[in-house]
Amino acid sequence: MTISGGIDEIRFRNEENGYTIIVLDCDGDPLVCVGTFPPVSEGEYVGLEGDFTVHPKFGKQFKVSAVHASRPDTLDGIVRYLGSGLIRGIGPKTALAIADKFGTHTFDIITQNPSRLAEVKGISKAKAEEIAQNYLKIENMRQAMVFLQGHGIPLGTSLKIYKQYGDDTVSVLSANPYRLVEEVDGIGFITADKIAAKLGVEKDGEYRLRAGVLYTLKEAADRSGNTYLPDDALVSSAAALLGTGVENIENTLEGLALSRAVKNIETAEGIGGVMLLPLYRAEAGAAQKLVNLVSSQDMTPRDCSEEIAEFERAENISLHPVQRKAIELAAGGSVTVITGGPGTGKTTIVKCILSVLDGRGIKTALMAPTGRAAKRMSESCGREASTIHRALMIGRDGVGDDEPLTAGAVIVDEFSMVDVYLFHTLLKRIREGVKLILVGDSDQLPSVGAGNVLKDVISSGVVPVVKLERIYRQSGESLIVENAHRVNNGLMPELDSKSEDFFFIQASGQEEIADTVVGLAAERIPGFLGVDPYRVQVLCPLKSGAAGSVNLNKRLQKKLTGGGVFLETEEYRYVEGDKVMHIANNYNLGWRRINGGIAESGEGVFNGDLGVIAEIRQASGEIDVRFEDGRFVTYTPDVRGQLAPAYAITVHKSQGSEFDGVIIPVFGGNPMIMTRNLLYTAITRAKRAAVIVGDRYTVKRMVDNDYIALRYSMMGEFLSRAAARETLLFGKREDGK
Repeated sequence: MTISGGIDEIRFRNEENGYTIIVLDCDGDPLVCVGTFPPVSEGEYVGLEGDFTVHPKFGKQFKVSAVHASRPDTLDGIVRYLGSGLIRGIGPKTALAIADKFGTHTFDIITQNPSRLAEVKGISKAKAEEIAQNYLKIENMRQAMVFLQGHGIPLGTSLKIYKQYGDDTVSVLSANPYRLVEEVDGIGFITADKIAAKLGVEKDGEYRLRAGVLYTLKEAADRSGNTYLPDDALVSSAAALLGTGVENIENTLEGLALSRAVKNIETAEGIGGVMLLPLYRAEAGAAQKLVNLVSSQDMTPRDCSEEIAEFERAENISLHPVQRKAIELAAGGSVTVITGGPGTGKTTIVKCILSVLDGRGIKTALMAPTGRAAKRMSESCGREASTIHRALMIGRDGVGDDEPLTAGAVIVDEFSMVDVYLFHTLLKRIREGVKLILVGDSDQLPSVGAGNVLKDVISSGVVPVVKLERIYRQSGESLIVENAHRVNNGLMPELDSKSEDFFFIQASGQEEIADTVVGLAAERIPGFLGVDPYRVQVLCPLKSGAAGSVNLNKRLQKKLTGGGVFLETEEYRYVEGDKVMHIANNYNLGWRRINGGIAESGEGVFNGDLGVIAEIRQASGEIDVRFEDGRFVTYTPDVRGQLAPAYAITVHKSQGSEFDGVIIPVFGGNPMIMTRNLLYTAITRAKRAAVIVGDRYTVKRMVDNDYIALRYSMMGEFLSRAAARETLLFGKREDGK
């Protein structure tokens, strides 16, 4: 709908993101309007697009999707507009004096002959010029907003673009709208292409071709985890996206390589490929740093038999020879990888390594990729562990400082989650001579970010690897562990066992599966385990469908929160008491908490952090979230989209986490997604209870489907090349060690 009228009152205004609440005079009737506005003032006449809604507390409102502002044309409107505080240098008294002097010609005087403002008592020539300049800034912003909205860009995005380019917005985008792709976060090629089409930019123009190729590479990294694309795959994908010929793409790639936006590479098999330059620097740089670290110490295992025996006596256990080997390599060498599935003793090995290193006076730093994984590591090892981001003090720009870590050893858990960017950042901070122990499950899903780091490091042969395969499970203990390994080995899990931690519930069709999952998650499993429903997690293979995470979130939100205070946005409906997840790395989002009676504050909230909505302030559109580690974060409208309901999440989002209870809906779907690897990962997230809901045939199809999506990565190749340059391969050195 479209409505118009004068702004009678501005009740709230957030200048950072434009979120505004106004009272509009619609033919004498006051109407509350809520949404993202450009700078506006009381007395201004506006046209608004949007829809009427009924707020449970504040009643009828108009939710604004677009704003078309115009200058007031009545004396009263001019006085209110000028005196609203929008234009610096003009207060209510000065506004009245200007309007009395120039009447309805006021705006023409300000824009065309501003020196005449000095004719008004109390306004000097310098102040007249200041008023004109400030007014011009407002008008330039209005023109930019009109330009951007006229090209179909939402107002919130328009404000983000204007912050980047300021008064040059129209000229910059008219010359090259594809700059948006590289220079403004959250704006992709499709949006820029729509603007370009309306501006009449040539389909085969240089700017468009360049942006399309870079977009293809970036999407391959962001969506599929590829650090490069083979030449043929890149050319065909970019040509299809751009609707142009192969020759145009090849010519564009030459230009991008010359300008150092991309790097041409060649695999060991002689296949050519193309990498974005930041990914090349991260992957090649990480490989060289890792090889330097390997060669910085004597890798000969040291005798740890006495320290291990002391640990065994203290813990009343007997370690397996493979476990002893892992401890000896880690304690005596430089870089060691320890990999294995659940129940294979990784935690016990880490505790023993810590005991050995402590006895030798070596300070050890414990790290994990996520807050939940760090918390688990801390609880299992009995000492502080932190996220990699926090340990490296990664700042507002996503970059840590250059000071080397002070620890003599670094242990990273859940290493399968670490992408190439984070690995490179970590290695840059580790001094030569420091021990690096990487612990993870190579059979888990790979990192969400680009790269295939754990598998590439293992397969390179440059770093010593210990693979743990023996399951340490006594009779009557966890069927979760046993079934996880059965699935991983291509065997059907035991679905008819009378165990108390692994269950299968038959259900056919997504609607029946969804009904069953909601009942289990809201009541049955929390009751069985004696925990809050928020300690039970639904892990979905897919987002879409009746049994996908999107629909299950809506149903569980309604079931568990009832009719509490809510906030409706374009992306989500938030309710006080909601279980939510932060879904992006935000290095400058502030937080606060009370720790042991001491107030703390800091910056940085990261992908996968889970919390509960403590309060919603509908007037300002702000949401307060209390995270599991006690941090409180306030989400303003501009960052609210980084917060998503989390009653049900995808299996990929669960990596590094462990939940008291896990419920896994399985149903027919894309065989590239419904895989053995995904089912294995989901089961291993359960601590006390795992429940599969679906039919046996679907479970068997997933177990039989060993498809693993190919990731194009060069880490293994770069490691081999760096090792060759250093005349080093694991176990072979010029000095014979």
